[in-house]
Amino acid sequence: MTIQSYIRRTLGATPIVWGQPSAAGVTNNITLDALASGSAREGVYADLGEYWDEDYLLEAMFESGTAPTAASGSIDVYLVWSRDGTTWPGGITGADAAWPADGNEDEWAKQIGLPSVSVIPTNDANTLQKQNPVVIRARARYVAVVVDNNWDQAIRDETTATDNDSRVKLTPIRSLAADAL
Repeated sequence: MTIQSYIRRTLGATPIVWGQPSAAGVTNNITLDALASGSAREGVYADLGEYWDEDYLLEAMFESGTAPTAASGSIDVYLVWSRDGTTWPGGITGADAAWPADGNEDEWAKQIGLPSVSVIPTNDANTLQKQNPVVIRARARYVAVVVDNNWDQAIRDETTATDNDSRVKLTPIRSLAADAL
């Protein structure tokens, strides 16, 4: 057996994409169209598989309709983990639904921890706003997303679902041994 001199990393298989139902490229639904400021939503959970990757690249992008006040608030994205796909912290159900059901997201957010990424707006209308991607370490086989809109404006209200570019994307990062290349 040889010792590997180094490991290379590459983006792996098909990403999980949470977004508006019927929008192009979406694999898991979360209704973000016209999500009001001060509202939060959870998306349909994803099964990473029996043998999931260790690390994932997390990208979040949301389209503004009315221009937010520059750098006022954020849209906070939480990844929420479950070992069995049925037992979730923080009032998560694993379905596309308002979160939490009782409307007290500040209380429930304490159970799901800090946001995985926050998108800070610029003062631009009808603009897809993105935050720098981050690397996330998987904590369990099942993952759901929560989007908490704290911009001072709603996410853009699109004419059709297929126009909607607001989404959260989770792409596996694969490690390859140097001699496997």
